[in-house]
Amino acid sequence: MVDSLLSILQGEIQEHGPIRFDHFMEKALYHSNLGFYSSGQTRTGIKGDFLTPVSTGPVLGQLLALQLDELFATLRRPSSLFLCEQGADRGFLAHDLLDSICQSHPNLSSVVQLHIIEPCPTLAQQQKSRLAKIQNNISIHWHSDLSSFKPHSTPVFFYSSELIDSFPVRLARFSSGQWMERFVTEKEGRLEWMDRPAEKDLLSRMDIWKIPRSEGFMAEIRPNAATWIQTLSQQIQQGMILTLDYGMLAPELYHSSRSSGTLMSISRHTPSPDPLINPGRQDLTAHVNFTELIEEGEKSGLTTLGLSDFSGALTRLATPLLHDHQPMPEKWVRNFNHLTHPAFFGKSHRILIQGKNLPVGFRPSIAPL
Repeated sequence: MVDSLLSILQGEIQEHGPIRFDHFMEKALYHSNLGFYSSGQTRTGIKGDFLTPVSTGPVLGQLLALQLDELFATLRRPSSLFLCEQGADRGFLAHDLLDSICQSHPNLSSVVQLHIIEPCPTLAQQQKSRLAKIQNNISIHWHSDLSSFKPHSTPVFFYSSELIDSFPVRLARFSSGQWMERFVTEKEGRLEWMDRPAEKDLLSRMDIWKIPRSEGFMAEIRPNAATWIQTLSQQIQQGMILTLDYGMLAPELYHSSRSSGTLMSISRHTPSPDPLINPGRQDLTAHVNFTELIEEGEKSGLTTLGLSDFSGALTRLATPLLHDHQPMPEKWVRNFNHLTHPAFFGKSHRILIQGKNLPVGFRPSIAPL
């Protein structure tokens, strides 16, 4: 499998010349048959390549169901409400959310529809198999891209977990007084780095984020993030958007102390020193610039309701359960601690909460005070 994708990339480079890193990352992660995510292999959990908040257990889905129920009540119990997930992987979070709706929020089960944005047929089939195990009458629909999801006037509860960090990035490196963009070339059967002077469109993005111009400084720019949030805002007339991911606001992300950037490659729970080796067999990811999602969202008509780390956001959501007279089961507490403890996901992962045309003064429980 590695040689097949490697040979495809080598052939493209030999025919057209060096390729930008974001193009390489797109192929490595999403090639129709050989990409890291699109191949259908198990990627998350103990048996996969890395752990995610979803792979630790069902508590995240249960807590999101609490926020969904609050939104439903705030909107005065509409006759229809769409859930929408993008980047659902094998469908675990959607399963946990629907299961919680059926078990603990039966008032929602006759109202909601689930829509999943999934361009990969292999993953869509895995999602269908997993969600078929839930005994309910909730209708589920799949869409190949975000633009084909058209809720019209139906309110939407949109959520994603570790989606944006896997959007391809362009790589910039400051060298000898100028910004260089990193390309991928090949030599003697191996993929190698090659730098070219950065073009105007990339330079303008570097200026927007005031990225330090110090020798050797590395930075990632995600070209599709702004388009994604703009499209999402265009599709939704009313609703809430929850973006769960690891990342920072721009001043922290591009701080002078973070001179090596945040690009990571990982396989079998082990970081790899070289993002270019084993294309299709290792994950490639970079931290999310939440400032970009906030600012582009506001330009597109979204309201920023808050940005919170997992520890604060999920603890606020869980407060009614934690204060209940019945203690939570030990397994539930372990899962909750994995999500909220600073040593696990509590501080590294954040939730961006955005809304559109929600009632004035509404402050969701998940948002910081």
